[in-house]
Amino acid sequence: MSQETSQHSVPPYGPPIRAAIATGDLAKMKALARQAEQFLAEHGDVAAALELLKIEIAKIEGRRK
Repeated sequence: MSQETSQHSVPPYGPPIRAAIATGDLAKMKALARQAEQFLAEHGDVAAALELLKIEIAKIEGRRK
């Protein structure tokens, strides 16, 4: 793991991304973009996986009623 990643790693979610954009700091934005790309490569589309999870939860909850 690089020193930059270990010291400045932030979750690639909306708030940190919007905060990086607001700073106007190109280096910070590029670093966060690299981190977000790496996260997506490792974990895939988390939003889509979350939607599938919610569907399965609803199915199970529906069976329990």
